[in-house]
Amino acid sequence: MSMRTGAFWPVWLTKRRRPLENLFKLLNGKTRWVRRLVSGGSVEADSRKYILVWNGAANIAGNMAGGNFLVGLYAIIHVSDVLLGVLTTLIQFCNIFQILSPLLLNRFKRKKLVLLATRIVYYTFFIVVIGLIPLVPGEDGFRVGLLLAATVFANLINALAAPGYSVLHIRSIPEESRADFFSVLNLLINICIYVFILIGGYVVDFFRSSGSLFAGITAVRIIGLFFAALEIYAHCHVHEFDEPGSEEPGGDPHPRINIFLPLRNKEFMICTLLTGLYSFFANIPGMYYSSYLVNDVVAPFSYLGVVNFLSVPIMLFAIPVWNHIIRNSSWFKTISLSLLLVSFHYFMLPFVSRDNYVYLYTAAMIYYFSIIPGVSIVTSNLPFYKLPEEGRTDFLAFYAGFNSFMAMLGLFCGSVFVAGTGSLKLEVFSFSIGNKQFIMVIAGLLLFSLGILYRFIAKKETEAL
Repeated sequence: MSMRTGAFWPVWLTKRRRPLENLFKLLNGKTRWVRRLVSGGSVEADSRKYILVWNGAANIAGNMAGGNFLVGLYAIIHVSDVLLGVLTTLIQFCNIFQILSPLLLNRFKRKKLVLLATRIVYYTFFIVVIGLIPLVPGEDGFRVGLLLAATVFANLINALAAPGYSVLHIRSIPEESRADFFSVLNLLINICIYVFILIGGYVVDFFRSSGSLFAGITAVRIIGLFFAALEIYAHCHVHEFDEPGSEEPGGDPHPRINIFLPLRNKEFMICTLLTGLYSFFANIPGMYYSSYLVNDVVAPFSYLGVVNFLSVPIMLFAIPVWNHIIRNSSWFKTISLSLLLVSFHYFMLPFVSRDNYVYLYTAAMIYYFSIIPGVSIVTSNLPFYKLPEEGRTDFLAFYAGFNSFMAMLGLFCGSVFVAGTGSLKLEVFSFSIGNKQFIMVIAGLLLFSLGILYRFIAKKETEAL
């Protein structure tokens, strides 16, 4: 049999290799837009690497100490459904204080150090102090009071610094690269979140089966603490560029909040109002559906982790598709389409029950994971879409504060609905639907209407060109 010269490779194997070589070339072409974001050796490219690490670590830390695992911690100290709504609303209320962040951040020309200090304090309370509250002796009411105090303090500290991260990071992400960067960022975040939710779910279920839910919750919070440290390490390596118009050697010793600066910018305010509506509608369900899955359906944490992990392979295909749609359409047209489609996910969830959750909830989440990148990529960029060069701390603080207010309003409305409809039972297609399920229908209808509004704005934007 003839052989390839100098390669010792049979011809018949060579023919079999060609499809693989073509596949590798195809993948190389599809991933080139990813590699060029962090290659080149420039200061901006190096910073983008650490910004990606920062976001990945921050989301792992937040989800190991939050989400379903935080609901599990609440269950240990017997937090009621009403108080669950109060806690989630309180977090968003604290985030409204982001609008005051210029009072702190504008005192410093270099903001990295103050961001570092506030982040350390935040994680100390959010992960460590809150995680130890079940060990505090006393009645549940006393421990719930400590939980409320620690939650408010941690989130207030975080709110006063949070807009500074957006100001710090966006300088390393040029406008022409943002569709690619936010696509990569959303893919990375979802991989990080759901891989570790899967791991955390198995850890919690292992301890839960032994009768020690608290030990499992503590174990995943320790994982979160490790990634909080990694986030802080990445933050220290992000380059801080000078802000335009800040030639003085120090910061402003008497900073003020110029709330009218964003209000006078029509294009920025349109983006802010649209994302505010999304924050309002998407937060109406709060954590009630998670509570329904954990406490009523009694879905295992490991199962929820496996379902969330399915987002990783799905989004590997879905995010490049949505990135392509953005590049060949527009930001507003893309989010309009994705909101119209994602609303059907909300219409499926009310029919999930103990008998069918394995297939119905799984199917609903697979559908969701394929559509939601169209929303998340666009909303990641909207605060920067019409952002002026100067006064960015004021603009982004206003944007963050307004969106937190709208999210809090959504959570409050959801809490009022759940508190006022405790005995609600609807029979639909032989399914019994309670208030924690029906609230998803309300959110779905509102998101569908928002998709129509985005379509109208996209049409106006096209006509103006």
